[in-house]
Amino acid sequence: MSRSWFAGLCGIAFALLTFVGSLIDNGPGGTYKASDVNKYLESGHRPVIFVASYMALLGIWALFVLFAWLRTRIRDATQSSVFWALSVAGAGTFIAGWALHTAVPLAIGYGGKSVTVPPTVTFVFNTGGYIVLSAGAFLLGLALLMVAFGRVALPGWVRVVTGIGAVGALSSAAFFPFGLFFIWALVIGIWLLVAKPTPAGAPATA
Repeated sequence: MSRSWFAGLCGIAFALLTFVGSLIDNGPGGTYKASDVNKYLESGHRPVIFVASYMALLGIWALFVLFAWLRTRIRDATQSSVFWALSVAGAGTFIAGWALHTAVPLAIGYGGKSVTVPPTVTFVFNTGGYIVLSAGAFLLGLALLMVAFGRVALPGWVRVVTGIGAVGALSSAAFFPFGLFFIWALVIGIWLLVAKPTPAGAPATA
């Protein structure tokens, strides 16, 4: 993935698609309220959840493209292999978390009104999905730490910004710091589109 402009476009796409998808999904979180859960499960909101899910999946695909480009900047073969393993595991876990997060409303959408789930169970699935998603973000954060502190062909300020993004991903379970990860993707995406850095050479191999 040497075309930096495409990787940049994907970085921006991830930040926007995933953030907006989470926003419109509007799953119940924080303090438990049965009314919030019931509103989330309303039939009129279900199409929005479907759309949000596709946005999240496309966002993760876009992030994967960005990480593939970042891998080409890693000069050490071992670091490159570890980075890629963390990236694949993190992206997969992120998707699994989103699937768990939306499992109940989508199951009701497929099965119809005869599928009944107590609000407390829906809340556990919804929150549990975010925790699994956060575990995926944690793995992605570890991958970004390798970019921030490893042998990579990137400007110093990009490594600093990547380190900040890594902190956001590592602390995603706390919710609010997770925003740093999306800001990182947006900043890196814009930089790649504007600066169009030249390829660092052949990608490192294991």
